[in-house]
Amino acid sequence: MSQVYLLRHAKAVWPSPGQKDFDRTLDTAGIEAARILGQELRRSGLKPEIVVCSTAIRARQTLEYLELEPPFVLDQSEKLFSGGPDAYLMAIRMAGLEHETANSVMLVGHNPMMEELAIALAGRGQPPSHPDFESGFPTAGLAVIRFDAPLAEVRPGTGELQAFFTPSAHH
Repeated sequence: MSQVYLLRHAKAVWPSPGQKDFDRTLDTAGIEAARILGQELRRSGLKPEIVVCSTAIRARQTLEYLELEPPFVLDQSEKLFSGGPDAYLMAIRMAGLEHETANSVMLVGHNPMMEELAIALAGRGQPPSHPDFESGFPTAGLAVIRFDAPLAEVRPGTGELQAFFTPSAHH
């Protein structure tokens, strides 16, 4: 059994003139949402063994404010900033191949890739389009999807949504 955590970065500021999208930082609401999500994970006893984080500043800050308890392996991936859902799926499988004993990986990335991948992976829930994602995949949203297969063999349609945390649900 394995678990995939799909975390969309928390709310970021709009880019100021001349600022690159890549360099956007979290706003105060985003920082707060990431902190609350971190507390929620600790309360639920959920912790990934591997974290693959987009190199974009807002994704790295989201991870920072989550304050995940060590130990976990951290990989940075530019592909989670520039790539599509396929790059995200590949990141999950690669994590499984590189760390054979690990059964859980968290991707910290961006929409629309997060939402598309979550919908594609969590196919075992009935109906396949999961009701939780109908209103979208909000910033600081986290889907936890469970698979019978190891991480290296994760395929679309074979996962089951275990939990979906959204900042709005915390208030």
